[in-house]
Amino acid sequence: MASEENVVIVGKKPVADYVLAAILVFNEGFDEVVIKGQGANVGKAVDVYNALKRRLQDGVELAGVKIDSVERGRRLIPYIEIRVRRKLA
Repeated sequence: MASEENVVIVGKKPVADYVLAAILVFNEGFDEVVIKGQGANVGKAVDVYNALKRRLQDGVELAGVKIDSVERGRRLIPYIEIRVRRKLA
């Protein structure tokens, strides 16, 4: 799933790096980008979406949000997938 070209996986880098990565996905011709964060990075993924929305303003819209968790051993790890679509003028 992580091999998809329009997915930005949020990790330890600054929020601005992921915003730039999402903009680059749009510039490559994709109409939609998926921002993924899991565990401690769920909140950071939301921050990336908010920063992207601020930066591109009316150029993007929220296409959908998926919140769930995956089982790793005996632990449940929460994750979020935020789908952002480019608005066509």
